[in-house]
Amino acid sequence: MKKNSLSFVLFIIFFIFTACNLPGDIFGTSEPEIVSTNTPEVATETSIPPTDMPTSTPDPYAGWSTYINQDFGYQFDYPPGAVVTAVGVSSYPTNDLPAGMTPGDYMTQLQQTYGDQLCVMAGFGLGYVNFSAPINSQKFYTICGRTGVGVGTMTDKTEQILINGNLESAEGFEFYGGSEELDNHNETFVIHLTDETRIEYGAGPDSFSTYADYISGTKDVLLMIVESYRPYP
Repeated sequence: MKKNSLSFVLFIIFFIFTACNLPGDIFGTSEPEIVSTNTPEVATETSIPPTDMPTSTPDPYAGWSTYINQDFGYQFDYPPGAVVTAVGVSSYPTNDLPAGMTPGDYMTQLQQTYGDQLCVMAGFGLGYVNFSAPINSQKFYTICGRTGVGVGTMTDKTEQILINGNLESAEGFEFYGGSEELDNHNETFVIHLTDETRIEYGAGPDSFSTYADYISGTKDVLLMIVESYRPYP
């Protein structure tokens, strides 16, 4: 009897010990599993559209200098490397000599009257631009342009140039004398403004450079010089 009682007690102890160490969910006492329904935060970048930066148009005359002719009220721009010279009265029509004046006295009077900027010449590369004052176009007090063409073929040409807001016609010719050197193949154009200012531009004489050299490396610059002509002040 005592032996059976002892066995029963040991069984009860074993049962209790086992029950205490079993996983809780066997008896439905485990903690419920918590499932997170929160969506993880994802860092996002806000796209800021680029702001259009104002763009400036390059100044084609940047680095150029300005020549001002105060005697005849105009100015123009010229690039580095250009050579600008000016001349005054060097002659006059013989029938203009006033009675009682010597030629020397009359020349002195003309020079004092018209100054030394009757003709302003800008030489650049293989060409030139000449600006002749209105009085010089009427009286020819000084040479201010081409004086001859030689023997060859002349082809008339016309170009349109915008000067001081006005579209001007440049009348001229292309000369061909049998070879491509500028001495024998060149061009000359003349513009007469409404105030009788005369502008001449073209290729200068050269025995080593060609007409193609002039067109590709000089003419566009000459046109820019012409187009920069404007009143002063």
